[in-house]
Amino acid sequence: MAYKYTLALLHYQDLLLVLNRRKPPYPGQWNGIGGKLEAGETPAAAAQREIFEETGIANADYSLTTAGIIDWFIDGKYIDSIYLYVAELHTVDVTVYPQQMREGLLNFFQVSWLTQPENLGVVPDFKRLLAPALTGKQQRYITNFVDEQLIDFWVKPLE
Repeated sequence: MAYKYTLALLHYQDLLLVLNRRKPPYPGQWNGIGGKLEAGETPAAAAQREIFEETGIANADYSLTTAGIIDWFIDGKYIDSIYLYVAELHTVDVTVYPQQMREGLLNFFQVSWLTQPENLGVVPDFKRLLAPALTGKQQRYITNFVDEQLIDFWVKPLE
């Protein structure tokens, strides 16, 4: 099945490069890198294009692996699914961050900081999927939002 969106986790050691978006969805919150697939584009190619457009990081600078699918529900109604990837960065100079980009502010944070339950500055489902997505297993993440609040979150094996 073809979905409309991709989301990538840019991982380096115990850090993630995340984007604080200027515009919806979730302006002012930290999230991964992603966007819409273009006509004729494979999900992996879309993820690579979005990574380059939003960060300037070239394909040769990371290894991209599939981490699963996010099923996105609002008020219990299915909206779409999102292809989830992990981009393991080979080397990076973390001292050049934060960087202001077209889409918003990029910065590296420790995964442990991003996943703290009391951290309200991270998109709620992004925060919850980080630890399982970084295990290397392909999984299905089911999210349900009501008024932009995450109400339900499940992780299941990808079938």
